[in-house]
Amino acid sequence: MTAKSCRKIIGGLIALTATGFFLASVAITPAVSPKLGSNWRVFNIEPSTNFLWNIDRPQANPGGLLQFPIQPFQSTTTGSFVVYLSNNYNFDLTDSTLTADASWTQGSFETRHAPTCGNGSESCGAYVRFEFQDVSSGPYNQNDYWWSTGTSITSGTNLNLNASTSGTLDATLADRSLWSNLCGRLATDQSTGYTDCMTGEPVTVSAYDGFTQAGEQVKQVGLAFGSAVSYASGVAIDGSDPGTFYLRDFLVTPPTP
Repeated sequence: MTAKSCRKIIGGLIALTATGFFLASVAITPAVSPKLGSNWRVFNIEPSTNFLWNIDRPQANPGGLLQFPIQPFQSTTTGSFVVYLSNNYNFDLTDSTLTADASWTQGSFETRHAPTCGNGSESCGAYVRFEFQDVSSGPYNQNDYWWSTGTSITSGTNLNLNASTSGTLDATLADRSLWSNLCGRLATDQSTGYTDCMTGEPVTVSAYDGFTQAGEQVKQVGLAFGSAVSYASGVAIDGSDPGTFYLRDFLVTPPTP
């Protein structure tokens, strides 16, 4: 598997909750399961322009955290695709559990790899999954970005937007088999010496060790939108009207001491 379209630019960030804006950071303690309620941004890719990323502020959602539009699908080379819903986060995620409760407009969702994946076929689909990273801008290597991967449709490590209209994501960093890096290597992989798919250089740090380091030095965490084989290829919805994605809750639960 590959994880494409992961180039990012980071703009100024402002805090957002269902009740308004604030600038306070969330402190993590082993006894608390906190919500990420600040610094959310939506990253969209517009492949027809010279500017690959358009960063939007999600709207507050009464009864939940936030909501944002998913734009109508035009083609794989035009229009706008949502790629990330991301939040600043500078705490150790080691062995923590991420939980997100979400819902979205019913419809047929496409990715920028729709022809390869069969235009939203069940085999490739359009998915949302967890993502975290230990960099906020380039340069980066294969172990700087991590996605929760798996085959669950209604809950678990990813949600198929074409299979339902709501679901709960739940993935722990304590289970390394749930996580894949930029080159599709599982966090259980301890091998080295092969070529890094991003840099073209020989890999000297295994996916196993890279995952450990990334979890300890997290910079951002959130959700990624893409296909089953390209975790951040972006998602749009068929039809003339935008869809809406609702994030009702997002929790980071530290491991029990």
